Amino acid sequence: MGSIYKFYVPDEQKNVICERAETNFIKINIKNESHVLVDPTSVSITIRSPCGTDLITAQAMSTSATGVYEYYYEIAADALYGEYEVEIIATSPSVYTNIYRDRYILLPWNATQEVRRKAGILSKKSVDDKDIALIILEAYEEILEEVYVLHENETFLCNPDDGKWVDGTNKVFAVKNPPIADYNGDGSVTGADGTSCISDITLLWKDADGDCHDGKVTVNESKCGNVTLTQDDDSALPADLQWATVTYRTEWRTFNEKILRKAVVYLAAYECLIKFTSLQGTTQADLNPNVIKFNVRRKSLQAKYKKLRRKIRRPIVGGGMLPGEGR
Repeated sequence: MGSIYKFYVPDEQKNVICERAETNFIKINIKNESHVLVDPTSVSITIRSPCGTDLITAQAMSTSATGVYEYYYEIAADALYGEYEVEIIATSPSVYTNIYRDRYILLPWNATQEVRRKAGILSKKSVDDKDIALIILEAYEEILEEVYVLHENETFLCNPDDGKWVDGTNKVFAVKNPPIADYNGDGSVTGADGTSCISDITLLWKDADGDCHDGKVTVNESKCGNVTLTQDDDSALPADLQWATVTYRTEWRTFNEKILRKAVVYLAAYECLIKFTSLQGTTQADLNPNVIKFNVRRKSLQAKYKKLRRKIRRPIVGGGMLPGEGR
């Protein structure tokens, strides 16, 4: 009969928050049913990206002592922001498999302490760092959605160099409303190429038979909107297609990265206060004396967030149009 293993995460490994180009040190302690550290037959680790794809699959973990297993994972400099799944599998001599799952969070920048200070949530008793990080990530994604202008299923322009259109050979085109924004907030403007679930610009086209296809997009110059549009096998779009459109977002002219980050902090702090006060069992000791009046603090954080957001988003005037703009 196989063994049932119990996984224990050292305190220093809890609530891991990472940034790009860092090394994520993953450590796990494995004990038997008697709570004694033991070595299973094998211990492997799999790490999955926010898109659900395996970054490493069933890699053996090294051991530094009986029952203590470690793995050093080098985070790519262009890794996607989001939640990463860690799966550790321990197998016994009788092929009894035990699985432990956890997650770590990759943020554009680690703003957890700043958000705590703004919200006045200085204790980790009710809201731990991972909770804060998830709220920061959600705030970041929400603000990017709000401040960028969506151009959905928009036709594109001819080759800016020679004026060629879709002719079965030409691959270079231009979008109508540059610059193309870094919608997924990963620090670079990239097009859909079938390798990632998150892209800044996508292509959809319908062939002569009426079938729709996702195409491949390479961003040549984001500021000018110059793109290469092809079929998913890199061949040119066929001359007899029925239509082709792109979907992307653009920055408003007042967009500013520093203001964006400040807005993220205020929105995350606002959301943290809502979550914190809704938790049962919150004690007076968990609260900074300066933020006992939650409604006042929430309104203040929300107001500061909205003020910053207005500075970097497209103004809304009379149904979304600006003075002098036509449809």
